Amino acid sequence: MGILQKKLLLIIGLACGILAYSFHGFWQKDSDEQTTANTAADQGTGSDVVVYVCGGVVKPGVYKLSYGSRVIDAVTMAGGFAPGADVVKINLALQLKDEMQVNVPYRVVAVTGTPSVPPGVSAAGSGDRVNINTASPAELDKLPGIGPALADRIIDYRTANGPFQDLADIKNVPGIGDSKYNQFKDKIVL
Repeated sequence: MGILQKKLLLIIGLACGILAYSFHGFWQKDSDEQTTANTAADQGTGSDVVVYVCGGVVKPGVYKLSYGSRVIDAVTMAGGFAPGADVVKINLALQLKDEMQVNVPYRVVAVTGTPSVPPGVSAAGSGDRVNINTASPAELDKLPGIGPALADRIIDYRTANGPFQDLADIKNVPGIGDSKYNQFKDKIVL
């Protein structure tokens, strides 16, 4: 084997070594970046979470908080607890996750002098009255001036804001004004 052939083999071997080292460095760098990206995504560091806060809060809505925030932080952003919120039934220390719903429950209020009525049953002696805090959409639909769409709005309002504290509170539901309220006020109870 001549000197020329030895030099050629040496150059080819050297080129292959450089090429192999380059590919190794390229793949190693890509793998490290992928691992770092996966770790950051798993830990959620530096990112925000978006949560929906509803129920017994002053301003229900969608809020953006930093990663690591707790339920109490979301409630604070939503204006704090609304009157009647049942603070004991929610874990305020729970860490928030993206796309989470925080539903603050209301305390069940026993109204003195009014018998407790199970859902779908009229109170004894109340005739055909409908309990607006427990009635189904079908039962609300039977009230004069209330159709299926308005019945659904009443349920939505009740779910978002808790039980009605006064009969006239039903006028806070969009679509129910004084004239509509007067059509059915004698047929509803709490």
